[in-house]
Amino acid sequence: MRRRTTLLLVAGGATAAVAAVALASRRLGGRGPEASPSPGEDLQYTAFAPGGPYGFMFNGPIGWASTKYMPIMQAGMYELVRGMLDLQPEDDLLDIGCGPGAFLASKGQRARTVAGLDVSPVMLRAAEKKLADRIAAGTARVVPGSAAELPFGDGEFSAVSVISAPVNLTEAFRVLRPGGRFVCVFEIVPTPGKPDSERAAVGLDWDEADTRRTLEQIGFTDLGVRYKDFSFLGSLLGAQRIVSCRKPAAS
Repeated sequence: MRRRTTLLLVAGGATAAVAAVALASRRLGGRGPEASPSPGEDLQYTAFAPGGPYGFMFNGPIGWASTKYMPIMQAGMYELVRGMLDLQPEDDLLDIGCGPGAFLASKGQRARTVAGLDVSPVMLRAAEKKLADRIAAGTARVVPGSAAELPFGDGEFSAVSVISAPVNLTEAFRVLRPGGRFVCVFEIVPTPGKPDSERAAVGLDWDEADTRRTLEQIGFTDLGVRYKDFSFLGSLLGAQRIVSCRKPAAS
């Protein structure tokens, strides 16, 4: 049995989007990382692209609206991730599932270079506008593509972030250089301390132990885990699990 090294993470925001995301989590594979791959496993990487079953959330008129409310809804998370990455002037930062580029534009200023990847043309256009000055200066780029196979070289980045977006954890490890930092926000997970029966309502049945085990098997070290309520809905739908770790200096 092949161990699953991808965990479904989905973007959230407004109340309606959160409900849709919870449903998508259940349908696209809310099982633990040790579960057998299903025929629809790869769908998680294209589900929010144009033509995907949930593509309407981040494309077209609703996608345009998302470019406006996502930076507001995620402002607190952006600051938390920035602090956990501890960006330095020599860093090269990649944000997987960059959305409208708000995190890179507002929290990535200190990094030497920044790059954003997304499957949504609407999000990419918004990101290009937010990063226009840095793109012109050659210190930023916005790349269309899937997280399933990142279109970047081995060890190209010293820091990688994923904020509520699909990610192939093995690919994230590959593009990190030795000693590089990785911070990943897992969207809508069971709130710590709540009964296991509530996992069904969240649509996920993997826990923190599954997350730690998967990352360690890939090769990540120095794992740290934090939780943050999903805005005012945290106590209802769950929380956000934020994991920080490193690629070993000699890997």
